[in-house]
Amino acid sequence: MEDILIKIVISLVLGGALGMERQYHDKPAGYATNCLICLGAMLFTVLSEYMGNAGGDPGRIAAQVVTGVGFIGAGSILRDGNKISGLTTAANVWVVAAIGMAVGYNQLFLATCTTIAILLLQLFMRQTIHIMELLKHYDSIFLVCEPKWEAVDKISKQIEKQNVTILKQEITKQDNKFHVNIVATFTGREFQKITKELLEMPEVYSLYK
Repeated sequence: MEDILIKIVISLVLGGALGMERQYHDKPAGYATNCLICLGAMLFTVLSEYMGNAGGDPGRIAAQVVTGVGFIGAGSILRDGNKISGLTTAANVWVVAAIGMAVGYNQLFLATCTTIAILLLQLFMRQTIHIMELLKHYDSIFLVCEPKWEAVDKISKQIEKQNVTILKQEITKQDNKFHVNIVATFTGREFQKITKELLEMPEVYSLYK
């Protein structure tokens, strides 16, 4: 009884630590979600061990945890045009379940080290993103504008005013509007400034990254 209570507490602490990091940065699958996933995976793992002691297949329930968590993670992945979001959330859900299973199998050191490693990775990744904002990198701008070539030329000139070189430009016409995909190299600050200026143009109806 004492052993299971310890595992419950550790699952809530480890899952909660990862959940707090996600919630602090306003990401999906926050504190409560990560606690529940870690706790649930741990309980299913303990049940699989009990099944093994009773003469059943100890890996049967544990294997289904991996499949079930895969469905939860897939539900967090969204696609908006050419942009896909939610992959990090799905990976986070997957690894939190793995941590819960490690606690269930009494691999507390492994579960704790993995949690710390993920927290450090997230911190390093966010710091790296800030550094990348200062460097030029490939990025795309998708916008909808007036169905006039003059509007497209004006948009291109507005971008090139920031000493940004356009590498590729694709234009399609749908619903009597031009849909423009522009690929160029920007710094993060240049990108923010350019998108703000483009949105202020009357020829531009909408813009997204």
